Amino acid sequence: MVKQNITTELYCNTRYFKNALILMYSIFFIIALFKPLSAQTLKFPKDDGRHENADFEAWSLFTHINSEKGQKFGVAIFFFTGKVIGIKASGLYVVVADERKKEYQKFSKIQLPLFSSTTHTEDQLMENYSDNVLERDPKGGPYKVKIEMDDFSISLKFNPMKRPIDIGQLAVGEGSFNRIYAIPRGKVSAQMHFAGEEFQLDGIGILQHQWGDKPEQNALSDIFALHLKDSTDVLIYHSGTFPEINTMLISDSNGKNRILRKFTADADTVVIVKPSNDKFKLDWKFKSAENQFKIKISPSFKGQEIEMLGLSYWLSRCKVIMEKGSGKTTHGIGYVYIGFDDS
Repeated sequence: MVKQNITTELYCNTRYFKNALILMYSIFFIIALFKPLSAQTLKFPKDDGRHENADFEAWSLFTHINSEKGQKFGVAIFFFTGKVIGIKASGLYVVVADERKKEYQKFSKIQLPLFSSTTHTEDQLMENYSDNVLERDPKGGPYKVKIEMDDFSISLKFNPMKRPIDIGQLAVGEGSFNRIYAIPRGKVSAQMHFAGEEFQLDGIGILQHQWGDKPEQNALSDIFALHLKDSTDVLIYHSGTFPEINTMLISDSNGKNRILRKFTADADTVVIVKPSNDKFKLDWKFKSAENQFKIKISPSFKGQEIEMLGLSYWLSRCKVIMEKGSGKTTHGIGYVYIGFDDS
């Protein structure tokens, strides 16, 4: 009888510890899955460069640059690599917003390894697509872009004014994720040949780098990259479709950073693009009752649809108004970069 009781007790204790161990591992797994990775886990210069195991990777620059004569431009630059119909491809898009003419012009180059020259360097940033280059010295300093096309060229430097912020993992589909970090503000200088003219330009911009699984079209998060006149920078990722995404990075003038998850997002206008008939939501309003602020975003003028590795986006410069709980209002500029609405 005593032997049976000891055996039963040992069995119960063993079973208890097994269950506790399973529960502990489950908790650690859930924390690892949903908790954004800390900023200290980023390793530079390695994470500036390409990640070989990623199915998709993109470096995005959203800039606002002006000439000495007061001519204003928005220049958005995308270097990207990934798979199209199972074939690894790389490419770049440049979208120039000319405030004089209130219009956008797109320049692009898609590289297939069998037909063009594409090289990159591991453990540092050096993407070279037929002599169109995005690079950074492994010791730091500015990010450099050099693009040469038949009717457009630009030589640009992005010099970080704030430290990189690790946004962690962002869902890009069911069970699919991208790792993202951003430099919320940098000083931009550029020489640009555009529309038959030469321009010397200076301004500010945001740099974002993401890599991981290839995003699904119906799971694309809308991106809002904003600069306010008080040197606050805001980067918003939002999607109302599955998986729902609600992430807002706020970087103030003192370099203090917050990542918010609780806020509402609404759009008042839908634009239908021809000939694709794709629909995109515009005129966005964001509100956080907990943090007591409102953000209103309106396009400066009509934007443009672009396609990246089979994914469609709408890109537009915008005007920004941020109203704080104290009643203080701050204006600014930014970009909206949104996936189409299939509802």
